[in-house]
Amino acid sequence: MKIIPVIDIKSGHAVLAKQGQRKSYQPLSTDLCSSSEPIAVIEAYLSTWEFKTIYIADLDSLMGLGNNTTYINSIFKAFPNIYFIIDCGVINPNYQPLKSNQYTPILGTESFDSNKLKTLHKKFILSLDFSTENRKMGSSELYNKPELWPKNIIIMTLALVGKNCGADLQKIKHYLQHYPNHNFIAAGGIRDLSDLIQLKNLGVQQALVATALHRKQLKKSDLKQLANG
Repeated sequence: MKIIPVIDIKSGHAVLAKQGQRKSYQPLSTDLCSSSEPIAVIEAYLSTWEFKTIYIADLDSLMGLGNNTTYINSIFKAFPNIYFIIDCGVINPNYQPLKSNQYTPILGTESFDSNKLKTLHKKFILSLDFSTENRKMGSSELYNKPELWPKNIIIMTLALVGKNCGADLQKIKHYLQHYPNHNFIAAGGIRDLSDLIQLKNLGVQQALVATALHRKQLKKSDLKQLANG
């Protein structure tokens, strides 16, 4: 099973997300990393495990309040061998990866409707976004239109992000059972090794994690067990 650390960037700082309340997010300072500087946070993640993929959310761009493109471009330069998946609410033409395969955009249903997706010929990951009220965000038809989906789909339950109460197993199980030809990535609520083992047993191959790493509820031995199992 592949664990993908998450870094949310707001006004140039890494913040620790909680339940999708983006306006109230504050620069993080945690047991894992006392600095909110994005590069320092990624270095802290890499001190825990040799992660190959990292998820970035540009919260300012997602909220329509500017962007963190400069910081993200500096991250590309600082970590040339890391593969990034990035959600910024748009296809950003100003990203400057060092190589063409250094990142893939994430297109979330909160930002993209079915008509926009139909016009795209670029590789992307789709995020099926569920609001803090656990409602479908954006175009509802996207949630059951696999002909519009890429191979990789994130199930993003914002109500559970940072809540430390476990993943939405029922929702994830639904998608795994009804759309077996897709690779679903779990996001939101993951606490520890036992949560990840539950997801793995359902058939999930990848999971987005932040809070559990920052609270050190996921240790190197746990990550090794998941990687080898």
